[in-house]
Amino acid sequence: MMNTRLTTIPPEVIECIEHGRLPRIHELQRVAASIRSDLERSACAFSWGAAMPDEWERLLILRVAQAALTGNGDEPT
Repeated sequence: MMNTRLTTIPPEVIECIEHGRLPRIHELQRVAASIRSDLERSACAFSWGAAMPDEWERLLILRVAQAALTGNGDEPT
């Protein structure tokens, strides 16, 4: 049987949605770090040597975090 883990929504996402506001820069960075961490945990064993993301990957993760926090990719405040 596969071991499944529960995914936790970062509290910054909940807060921004709850208050209907754009994220602050530190919230964007925190959610991006959470996404990156989730990706690292789900990577296959053969990719463990690639710990540092390329610049394009870092920017893509920031855009994903921004979309999660705003729902539409608006700029953080």
